[in-house]
Amino acid sequence: MKQAEGFETPDANGRKQVYRLNTSLYGLKQYGRNWKGLLHGYLLENHFVQCDVDHCVYVKHVESQMIVIAIWVDDLIIGASNDSMLCDTKNMLKERFKMKDLGKLSHFLGIDFEQGDGFVRMSQKGYLSKVLEKFEMSDCKPRS
Repeated sequence: MKQAEGFETPDANGRKQVYRLNTSLYGLKQYGRNWKGLLHGYLLENHFVQCDVDHCVYVKHVESQMIVIAIWVDDLIIGASNDSMLCDTKNMLKERFKMKDLGKLSHFLGIDFEQGDGFVRMSQKGYLSKVLEKFEMSDCKPRS
């Protein structure tokens, strides 16, 4: 990384120097790969197993209970069989990473979620409405 303007310090021979980064910066190409590797290692250390079918999903079984973590870039969705397992998992992640808890999942990647006793309902109605508006088809008549 080039030195910032006004902060250039030449070496002993008068040549320009560059900074060496000890960690990747958010937004750089390498950041995503480094973040994924760091999170992957930490989850494996804590007895999570990476799903063979979708590598962005990690599962942990504790007796008859289960915890599922789905990852999208630097966002996590955590689902657990009960509230205490959910809190334990959040606390485990907070010990290692700076994170915000946004509460119950209501909207993610264009999908609206509704949760109740024993069910999770997913809908893409809002996303589909935006697509129809974009292509000026909001008033179209559906056909089977």
